[in-house]
Amino acid sequence: MTEGYVIEPIRKSRLSQKIVIQICDLIRNGQVLPGNRLPSERELAEKLQVSRASLREALSALEVSGLIETRHGGGTYVRDFYEFGVTSPLALVLSTSNEIIGDLWEVRLIFEPAVAARAAVRATAAEIETMHDILRQHSAYLDRIDGSDLLVDLDRTFHTTIARASRNQVSVRVLQLTNELLAESRRNYVSTPERRQLTYIRHTEIVTAIENRKPQVARDAMLAHLEEIERALLGEFVEEEPVIT
Repeated sequence: MTEGYVIEPIRKSRLSQKIVIQICDLIRNGQVLPGNRLPSERELAEKLQVSRASLREALSALEVSGLIETRHGGGTYVRDFYEFGVTSPLALVLSTSNEIIGDLWEVRLIFEPAVAARAAVRATAAEIETMHDILRQHSAYLDRIDGSDLLVDLDRTFHTTIARASRNQVSVRVLQLTNELLAESRRNYVSTPERRQLTYIRHTEIVTAIENRKPQVARDAMLAHLEEIERALLGEFVEEEPVIT
């Protein structure tokens, strides 16, 4: 099964995560298609030069995500997730690509400041109160190192609330898609108290502008917020990962 694949050995730490990236690269590059059978566990471990324990950990994570499935007595297969549209398995494949992550942030930079400006004109009092409630929940985690998953959910709800307040359903759909694909990078971003505090400050500025009905201020605040996150996240992708060609 691996004839024609160039699979480079993995030598550094966090092996299971790097194995996940390798397998996602196989799928993203079209070398293994939905419905195809993966190489055997022994064959993959030899090609990657990793222990079978590390490989099993990675395969388990991929199976939990829904990207692959193990068939009793029949091996491991890539699930045919395309028929369901953009789902978590596809998000996992796309979110392991630094280039795609950069493209996704560019999309948000293009449209989300305009969405915030629209929300400053169209948001209801109830929607603004929802934004304040999210800020109150966020404030409880400013000086802590736990709660990253909760903060990612709060961030998703915050930006989705603004999109809904713009009264543009396409914006809501686009934001839901990018939120799903960028979830892991956002989780990494909110892992430090400094970044949590900065996000809280920027979110507060955005809500204040929307509440005061100042579209241009809301636009500028959202743009500044997204640019800060983009710079921080893309700056973390400085180490070249092994690739499959």
